[in-house]
Amino acid sequence: MVEDFEQDDFDMIDPSAKRVLVALSQFEKGLVVTVDVLHKKTGLMPEALNDAVRHLSKSKLIDIPDASKRHGPYDFNGVEITDFGRQVLGKFG
Repeated sequence: MVEDFEQDDFDMIDPSAKRVLVALSQFEKGLVVTVDVLHKKTGLMPEALNDAVRHLSKSKLIDIPDASKRHGPYDFNGVEITDFGRQVLGKFG
């Protein structure tokens, strides 16, 4: 699957989304990172963090385990990096 993802695809990822992906990669596999922790790790404000998470989720680089839960101004409560996200970051990041 990572073979279908190219350097150009990675380069097109918004810098805020890359910051989120890198932050998530620092947590152990399978751990759902809460919005509060992700905000502290990235320093992104709600709109930028929501956009980054939405973009990464559509690209299948992260999962939003319970998409119906929201936290304050955020469109999600917690996220986790996928194996694909780790592979992409390992290859291009």
